[in-house]
Amino acid sequence: MNILVKAIVLSFSTALVAAPAMAAPQDHYSQSHQIQNHHTAPVQQHQHAVHKKAVNPSHDWRVGQKVPTQYYGQSYKVDHKKFKKLSKPGKNQQWIKVNGDYVLTNVMSHKIIKIIGG
Repeated sequence: MNILVKAIVLSFSTALVAAPAMAAPQDHYSQSHQIQNHHTAPVQQHQHAVHKKAVNPSHDWRVGQKVPTQYYGQSYKVDHKKFKKLSKPGKNQQWIKVNGDYVLTNVMSHKIIKIIGG
């Protein structure tokens, strides 16, 4: 019985050690395959790249539209006193700056009131 238990433990431990080793050649193949094709087909490697489009509020946003939630943070808020072209915001209004453009928003509804290009 003791020999049987040792044989089972040994076979399981061998399987656990062998599993990563069996996966390694596939990883090595894909890495070497990518390195080989790096010079011959650079366009193929960039097919799956995600390109995040930069937001241009004066072009992409409209008055009455809601400002996306990612622009609600303090880092986007602007003090109108520091910029001559910005009017004093009214009650529940706040200027934000996104990619060089200034956007006057309603802080309650987050709708755009005015957009001034930077």
